[in-house]
Amino acid sequence: MKYFRYAAIPALLAAPAFAGNLQEPVVEPIISAPVQVQPISDWTGFYLGAQVGYGDNSGTSAVNLLPGEELSPEGGFGGVHAGYLYDFGQWVAGGELDYDRTKISDDGGPNGELELKHMARAKAILGYDMGNGLAYGTVGAFQGEFDDGPGWLGARNDTHSDNGWLAGLGYKHKFTENWIGGVEALYHKATDFDDTGFDLKLTTISARVSYKF
Repeated sequence: MKYFRYAAIPALLAAPAFAGNLQEPVVEPIISAPVQVQPISDWTGFYLGAQVGYGDNSGTSAVNLLPGEELSPEGGFGGVHAGYLYDFGQWVAGGELDYDRTKISDDGGPNGELELKHMARAKAILGYDMGNGLAYGTVGAFQGEFDDGPGWLGARNDTHSDNGWLAGLGYKHKFTENWIGGVEALYHKATDFDDTGFDLKLTTISARVSYKF
């Protein structure tokens, strides 16, 4: 009897511990930090903008010039542009219209000033999507208008207008999803401009800023 009495004591002492373990332990929920989802850059949409730049016409001969004389108009320009791009994923395609008022001129000869007054362009664009960057090539057509002094391209002061083709390269960069900056270099060619004998070979480079809707 004494043996059973002593054996019952540990069992009685352990009983509260077992009774306390009948309730399941409370597990604190694990709260994970929210995952930041990076927005996917998309070039699709209409855009409007402005540009400023510099143009240089390589020396070309023309009628009514002295032997060895060349016309080399050069100078600045500024204007506006509007376009639309569609993002296919890796490639981006679209079109753009732009217009510039220019001060591209040659006034160093004896015949007065020759000045390109304005230029309008229509361009097709194909580019490679690099996320916030877009490298592209462009081809298209332009229309330009020259004013000349007597003896440059004719016998009197006159205005000459003609069309030609263009090709070039450019780069656009998104600073936000709406604001875009960029640079563009273009080569323009028009042979025998407005039947004057003057060959337009104009290279331009411009800085551009656009707002995408």
